[in-house]
Amino acid sequence: MRSFVLDASAVVHYLQAGLGAGKLEQLLADARRQQLLLCMSVLNLGEVYYLTWQRAGEEKARHAVATLSHLPIQIIPVDLLQSLKAGELKAVHKIPYVDCVAAALALQRQATLVTSDRDFEKLGRHFPILWIARP
Repeated sequence: MRSFVLDASAVVHYLQAGLGAGKLEQLLADARRQQLLLCMSVLNLGEVYYLTWQRAGEEKARHAVATLSHLPIQIIPVDLLQSLKAGELKAVHKIPYVDCVAAALALQRQATLVTSDRDFEKLGRHFPILWIARP
């Protein structure tokens, strides 16, 4: 089964009905039909929470997390190997560590990373990327 790892930027676009939200909605529909697997690092979920809090306040941030809990997205804890791979990616490519966590999860799961964050362009072709929107 094909696997996709969600970066915080993709989820924020979806929650705000922004650019590319339709692409993520299609992935969610396919996940509901068990045609693919969607997952997200718990750290990237935390990033969605704080970004939403900063932009719209605490109540909207809590609502965002509640909404995500009802979607077919597996929330994955960070393990030692993922943490170290993220550190390696951070050291080599100089992108934010939490983005490196999403990238490391995509590498571990041989998954496609779903994002709109231009920082991932710096990683080259380590894994497939589905761009839901280009900022």
